[in-house]
Amino acid sequence: MSWTLLTQSKVVAEPTTAFSEQDIDFCQALSQSIMGDIACRAYPDLIALGFWLRRSNIVELLAPYKASGLAYKPLGRVFHAAPSNVDSLFVYSGVLSLLCGNINVIRLSRRSHGSSDILINKLNILASAYPKQLARFQLVLCDYDSPELSAFIANTDARVLWGSDNAVQALRRYVMPARARELCFNHKYSIALLSADAVNEASDPDFSTLLQLFSRDNLTFSQQACSSAKTLLWLGEPDAIVCAQQRFWNGLTQWLGEKSLFNPSEHYQALATSQSLVMNDASIGHLQLQSTLVRLSCHKLTSEQVAQHPGCGVFMEMALYSLAELNSVLLPDIQTLTYWGLDRDQLRSWFSTQLTGIDRLVPLGEALSFAVVWDGVDLIDSFSRKIQFD
Repeated sequence: MSWTLLTQSKVVAEPTTAFSEQDIDFCQALSQSIMGDIACRAYPDLIALGFWLRRSNIVELLAPYKASGLAYKPLGRVFHAAPSNVDSLFVYSGVLSLLCGNINVIRLSRRSHGSSDILINKLNILASAYPKQLARFQLVLCDYDSPELSAFIANTDARVLWGSDNAVQALRRYVMPARARELCFNHKYSIALLSADAVNEASDPDFSTLLQLFSRDNLTFSQQACSSAKTLLWLGEPDAIVCAQQRFWNGLTQWLGEKSLFNPSEHYQALATSQSLVMNDASIGHLQLQSTLVRLSCHKLTSEQVAQHPGCGVFMEMALYSLAELNSVLLPDIQTLTYWGLDRDQLRSWFSTQLTGIDRLVPLGEALSFAVVWDGVDLIDSFSRKIQFD
């Protein structure tokens, strides 16, 4: 496979004015197409994407930039390498760059199917109504050694690399102009923080909500999304933590019931890697099966956990008596911390002392919600030339 174009347009791609009404109309049309399709309801990532693409949300997220007093101009040609773990993630990156007026070529992973196939079909249907937008939003499949890929990157103004460390390094070998910008969103590791007292004291309705939010964040993509937690932190007294763990895991097992979360290959990978971690990582204690989920106790976060954690229902668990204990074990690879049952002022006070790791702090249930600032990078600013008039 050399270079296969997946989206079609009959016009020549040209950069355009940033934040144009026509581009916002395109977002709204794609949103309506997704939200109005019953087939999309089987894909939580598509529903979230459709909601995010609404005109009202796009107008709101662009408002601070339009009011900044700066003139936003397109960079020109932007190459995006889409990740394989969350099919629809390429749309967020591509749409934000599109809204900045850029021409975008997006390389999809060969492992992208499901929701990606639906999106490709919907984009091609919109091509007749929005030919200029589709010309600036081209999806391709190609090999890493594709001459067309090399040629495009050699003349690009920016590249955005999403994926594993190996995938990022494979694409970094391509030479691009010295002026070009590079954004890398490589492998990340996320954590969840629960208050033991809050879990123990939660009413039945609140506890049910906790289970739903936890499942949404961490089991939607077989725990493969970078923002899905792989380590669960328990804050509180030792006895309270033991009680909270028992209530939480028993409740989660019952709530999940007979749902088929992982295929046999994923479950085998979870067990095999968990056993390897127990044998090779001195920070890990015992292994405990919780239905199809695997629990591993640990007393710190390690580079081995970050590198080897397979997702697929494996949860490290660590007890904290105070938030201050977390500072010494955080790693630069930490992306998202989701939290539940904590006082926001307490959390804010602690976070002011934190310097290493953690790019996002969001309430439980919002781990997969995409934001313009991702991994500490403002994408609108990064996809634009900001010009000030004195």
